[in-house]
Amino acid sequence: MRWWPRRSKTRASGQVIDQDGVPVLAKAAEQFSDLSQLGGYLAANGIRVVDPGVPLSQYADTAAAARVWETQPSVRKVVDYIARQLCTIPWHVYERVSDTDRRRVTDHPLAQLLAEPAPMRSPARLWHATLVDWLIYDRWCQQVLPSADTSSGYELRRKPARRFHILADDDDQADALYLMSSMGPAEVVTLPAPYLYDHGYATIGADGTSPMMTLRQILAEQAEAVEWRRSVWKNGARVPTVIERPAEAPPWSKTAKDRFLAAFNAFMGRGHQAGGTPLLEDGMKLVTVNAFNPKETQDIEGRKLTDAEVASAYHIAPELVGAREGTFSNIDAFRQMLFTISLGPYVTQWQDVLNSMLVPMLAPGSNLYVEANLEAKLRGSFTEQAALLQTAVGAPYMLRSEARAVQNLPHVDGTDELVTPLNVTIGGLASPRDTAPEALPKGQGRPA
Repeated sequence: MRWWPRRSKTRASGQVIDQDGVPVLAKAAEQFSDLSQLGGYLAANGIRVVDPGVPLSQYADTAAAARVWETQPSVRKVVDYIARQLCTIPWHVYERVSDTDRRRVTDHPLAQLLAEPAPMRSPARLWHATLVDWLIYDRWCQQVLPSADTSSGYELRRKPARRFHILADDDDQADALYLMSSMGPAEVVTLPAPYLYDHGYATIGADGTSPMMTLRQILAEQAEAVEWRRSVWKNGARVPTVIERPAEAPPWSKTAKDRFLAAFNAFMGRGHQAGGTPLLEDGMKLVTVNAFNPKETQDIEGRKLTDAEVASAYHIAPELVGAREGTFSNIDAFRQMLFTISLGPYVTQWQDVLNSMLVPMLAPGSNLYVEANLEAKLRGSFTEQAALLQTAVGAPYMLRSEARAVQNLPHVDGTDELVTPLNVTIGGLASPRDTAPEALPKGQGRPA
C-alpha cells in the first residue's frame, strides 16, 4: 500500500514522514492500536491512500459489526424480528394507465424477478439476508445478473456487506462499488451499473454508519455483565456464606489444609457431590454474608434493559420483542403501528430503491412501478375481515358454495348464487349489519 503525502515530505529512501519528521509507518506501528485511530491520524496530516480509497476506519467498523450477529442476543433478537417481518412482504408490479387507473402486471420480467429473485432459493431467505446486512452494516447491495434458470431471465445475487464498500466523491455521493473477493484482487465497479444498493448516513463517504458502532458501549456493558455472572456462578459459592475457623483451633498442616480444600472444592465443582453440604472440622461454621446474592445480580432485568435499548435504537416498540410487558390492548396497537410508524420508513426506502434502480433496468421507458403489498401484513382476524367487507359492500360477499369450500364440505347444487337478504334493497337498510329503525312510542304515528 502506497502513501501519497499532501502536507508531509518524502525522504530519498521512499519513507513518508510527517510534519515532525517522524516516519508515518513507524509512528503508526508504535502509537495506533486499531485502524480507526490510524485513519484519523492520516486524515489529520493530510495523507491520502491512493488505492483503494476506502477509509481505514471503515474496515474496523466492518469487523466489529460482523461479530455482533453471533455474540449479541439482543441485537439478533431485534434485527431478526425486523428482517422476518419485512422479508415476507409481497411485492406487486402495477402499470399506471392513467391518474385514476392502475393495472396489476404479473407476466412482465420485473414482476417475475420479484416473485423469483434467485434460482433454488426462496425470495424470503434472500431478502432476509439482505435486510440483515442493511440493519447491521447500514448498507446492502445486490447484483442483477442474466440467468437461464429463472422465468424472468434475471436473478438477484446478494453481495455480503462485509465484502463491499461504497466509494464516494467529495460530496459524499456514491461513485463506485469496491467489491472484495477471496478468489482474487478487489474490483471497482463504476456507477451506474447493474446493481441495487442503498446506504445510510455517514460522517465521511457513502458507506453508511453501522448502528453497532453507536450501540457498542451498551453491548460491551452487557457482554461484561454476562461474563461476570458466568464467573460468579462458576467460581463463587452456591450460597452467600463463608467458613470461619476458630482462632483457638490447632494449627493446620499443609497436608490437612490441602485435604480440606480438595474436599470443599468437590462440593463446589460439577461432580456428584456438587450442591451438597461439606463436612466441617475443628469447630468450623458457615457464616452468611451479603457479598453475593443471586437475586441481586438482576440477570433478567439487565437483559431486558439491553433488549429495550436495542429495540429503541431500531425504532421498534420493546413490547413487541418481549423487552417490556404489555397488555392485549397496547400490543394490538403496537402491531397496528408496526408497518406504518415503525417499519414504514424501511419499506419506503426499500421500495424507492426498486423503483429508481430496478425498474429502469428491466422496464425502461414504461409506466411500471413496484409497490409493497402491506395489506397482506395488516389483515385482521377472519371475523374482523368478514365484518369489514360486509359493511363495505353493503351485502353478503360470499357464495354458499364458497363458504362450504372454506369448511371443506362437498359442493351442493343450487349454492352458486349470491343470497341477498330482503332487507338489503334499494331504499332499505344500507347494510345487513345495520339494525331496524327504533319503534316510535305508543300512540305516536310517523310523519307523513
